[in-house]
Amino acid sequence: MRDFLSSSLVWKDFLDQGGFVPGDIVVVDPFKAGTTWTQRIIQQILDNGQEPAAGLSETSPWLDSSWGEHAAMLRSLREQREHAQKRVIKSHLPADAVPIDARARYVFVGRNGKDIGISFHNYLAHFSADTMTAINRVHAAWSGGPSRLVIPESKQEFFDLWLDGDGYGCCDLFDVVRSWWMLRHHPNVLLVHYQPLLHDLPAQVTRIARFIGADPAQLQMDVIVEHCSFGYMRTRAERLVPFGGAHMTEPKAFFQKGPTRDFRTELRPEQIERFDRKALERLGRDCAHWLETGELERSSR
Repeated sequence: MRDFLSSSLVWKDFLDQGGFVPGDIVVVDPFKAGTTWTQRIIQQILDNGQEPAAGLSETSPWLDSSWGEHAAMLRSLREQREHAQKRVIKSHLPADAVPIDARARYVFVGRNGKDIGISFHNYLAHFSADTMTAINRVHAAWSGGPSRLVIPESKQEFFDLWLDGDGYGCCDLFDVVRSWWMLRHHPNVLLVHYQPLLHDLPAQVTRIARFIGADPAQLQMDVIVEHCSFGYMRTRAERLVPFGGAHMTEPKAFFQKGPTRDFRTELRPEQIERFDRKALERLGRDCAHWLETGELERSSR
């Protein structure tokens, strides 16, 4: 599976160098649903509130990025395995494009899709000119076509292109969400949602810790919660955002609004209605409800 931003091909190289081992963790979402936040939570659980010397993207790489330095990321993951370190890998791919292995744990992160679309526009709008050139060069090389990724200034214009164009060649939100939703009952898959993270972070840290085999009672919970707060992370953007922010014009823009974002103030009513209708069509009632609210209907538990 390939598009402007992602490529599943690197997973073959990962498997060829030994693949998964017990304890590996994959954090997945359809962009801007809380991947970096969840990576940070897991990092802090594993290090019990300590700040590691390396940046988050160095220890927890976005392996299937289309234009990333795959050789360096694979080398880092190989070294972590050789030193028996817990490995955390980020992905933005649907479940059928990621190797599913019983030895690994998969944390899928969801968020209200309308907030995702707006936040995604802000993220892409802050990609540097060099990054956009690299993305379009890589895409042209494998697709053989003239299509280029161009991000409009208007968030509402982008939202329409993204919603009506199955992700605008970047990420098909509904395809990604539905694929992981179908695996929600697997014992090594955990669904995490942005809203519960906002409303009760300690409870979600506890839930994630148990899932990855850590004892919540042994954690410095107050320290971890502080280190995973939006304000704390924003002041350390260069150490926490993908690629250390080297692909962006301003790394702090990655943490633009976060918990204060409200799609109702940024989208037109007809866009909201159209998104909700399409979510219901593509995801079904229970999955669409979970994506919107983070709540599981009784029939889906």
